Amino acid sequence: MAQKRARTGKKGVATRARILDSAAHVFRAKGYAGTRLSDVAAAADTQAGSLYYHFPSREELVEEVLRVGQERTSGFVRRRVAALPEDASDLDRLREAIDAHLASVLEMGDYTAATIRILGQVPEDIRKRRLHEQREYGTFWRTLVNNAYGSGSIRADLDNSTLRMLILGAMNSSPDWFRPRRDGLSTAEFKIQFESLFMEGLATSHSSSRSLDRELAAVAAAEQTVAERALTGDKMPEGAQRILDAAAKEFRENGYAGTRLADVAATAGIQTGSMYYYFKSREHLVVELLQLAWKRTDDLARESLNSLPANATALDRFSTALTAHLLSVLRNSLFTSALVRILGQIPEGVREQTINQQRAYLSYWRELLQDAITSGEIRDDLDLSAVVMVLTGTLNWAVEWYHPEGKLTPEELADQFTMLVLDGMVKASG
Repeated sequence: MAQKRARTGKKGVATRARILDSAAHVFRAKGYAGTRLSDVAAAADTQAGSLYYHFPSREELVEEVLRVGQERTSGFVRRRVAALPEDASDLDRLREAIDAHLASVLEMGDYTAATIRILGQVPEDIRKRRLHEQREYGTFWRTLVNNAYGSGSIRADLDNSTLRMLILGAMNSSPDWFRPRRDGLSTAEFKIQFESLFMEGLATSHSSSRSLDRELAAVAAAEQTVAERALTGDKMPEGAQRILDAAAKEFRENGYAGTRLADVAATAGIQTGSMYYYFKSREHLVVELLQLAWKRTDDLARESLNSLPANATALDRFSTALTAHLLSVLRNSLFTSALVRILGQIPEGVREQTINQQRAYLSYWRELLQDAITSGEIRDDLDLSAVVMVLTGTLNWAVEWYHPEGKLTPEELADQFTMLVLDGMVKASG
């Protein structure tokens, strides 16, 4: 009889784990508001009664998904760092934490992406409890970085808080795009590329030698050109713009499946029927929203490069693209945040209508990087596709943590970011 209960217990544990894994996947794909317990039961291939036995409500289920995701990553990273020899350097501890965190989020991509997309959508009491756990893990990382600074292992011209958030953002955004393939990078190879990019950039052998003045001047000139073009060209109707602004807010807060046209109309302060004058459906609305988000950044990046002096180097041009992208996403933060949170949730047919624009922009970045490699300014051992995705993911993620009232202006943040990643890519002298 005891043997039978043991088997039942193991079966219950396995069922519970399967439900949690399925829930993480569904929450990632549909957001909190768009997920029903019946969706999770179907994904877990279990009866609704079995799901309710383990999780009587959606609130209990989502909190457990968030808790498990956070604790698995936090516990795994802490154990890896604690297992290092006592005489391990502060830089070695930071490197081990990066390797462990990246390994964890790539293995548990659904949990990581679900947390990113729904933490702001769950009931306030759940959000507060999960934020508390998140802050404890953040304190662990803050200690690692501060210790490395204190021992002189990290260059002093990088802001410690900014460095921490940039690295965490780069890692947490990776599950949204990285897929190990036979014809591409393996997980181990990607981790080497990632560590090389960031650990090289923060090394004390580098010092601040590049000025971002030309890049910032080019972006400022481009912003003026883009603004003037908007006044003289085909201007979007005010009503359509108001609806898109409202849609960005609603999609960001409620996800794709959890947003109704009626919600968007209410936020825009119009009748639902009035929306159909501009947008035929929710799908049409989200396509226009995503295309506008990509177009604003793409236009500013290309125009910024056009504003550079003729003697700008290939590295100057790529640095300008980095700067323009970051300033664009921060100044259009609501659109960028909506894009980041719903891009993986929209139907494939809808995504296909925006994918060409996205691919063209990323291809443009790869060309800029290739030019810098050809000119001998950037190392030739970098995987261009991976580097482009890491960098754009890191920049887009900045909207989730950057606060305008903080100690860095957007321009200063751009300076910190370009300093870190370009010094991690430049070709060693000699």
